[in-house]
Amino acid sequence: MAPLALLVVGNRQRALGNLLHEASHRNLSAHRQLNDYFAHVLLAPPLLSTLSVYRVQHAHHHAWLGDPQRDPDILVPPPCKSESWLRAYTRFLMKSSLLRSSLAGHFSGGHLSRRQQSGILAWWLMVGLSMAVINPDFALLFAALWFGARITVFHAITTFREMTDHYGLSPGDIFGFTRDIPNHGLSSALLHPHNNGYHLTHHLFPTVPYYQLPAVQAQLSALQEYKDRAIVCPTYLTGAPSGVHGWGVHHG
Repeated sequence: MAPLALLVVGNRQRALGNLLHEASHRNLSAHRQLNDYFAHVLLAPPLLSTLSVYRVQHAHHHAWLGDPQRDPDILVPPPCKSESWLRAYTRFLMKSSLLRSSLAGHFSGGHLSRRQQSGILAWWLMVGLSMAVINPDFALLFAALWFGARITVFHAITTFREMTDHYGLSPGDIFGFTRDIPNHGLSSALLHPHNNGYHLTHHLFPTVPYYQLPAVQAQLSALQEYKDRAIVCPTYLTGAPSGVHGWGVHHG
């Protein structure tokens, strides 16, 4: 049961992160204060993050897409990409900075002020004590599953998702540096919950909420410019273009 529990929790952590992403664009609610309240109270603290830091970092990602100095999300490939997609993925999976980020959230990068750190720790203390009062054993089990999932399944999904967004493509413009991966059913629910695979569509229209992205992408697909320029991946692992195509010289 433990592996299944880690899979479910890690996947839901990724879904929570995707909702925090939505909140950073103010796409969760038409009321800005309500949007930010949800993020501050329900989304960011469980991920050891803050909305304000996430919003600034993500704004830089959109503004400086592909810039190796200013895009905080860029994953720089090696000078010679003579590796399989799996080897490229494993290399980033084992990268210490990404592991720390998955485990410790914004605590890992020195981005938080003392006040922000205290706020997150207070949230966890309140939740932890509430669980411990009800059932101490459950509180310990929850902590073990939550942080165990973060360093395993959540980290694996987040790294793969991050790479499918832009890795292996040529910076320069949104179309050439961003993939759209339409919904593939169960695999998308695992890797891209809340329609997070529609990344090109999101970069083109960042104020469109996640639940409308499939419809917008379908409308874009009727436009000749989108047909000519968009990188749309019908699969994750096989064929061209797949989600891993371009990660290395050997794509299999």
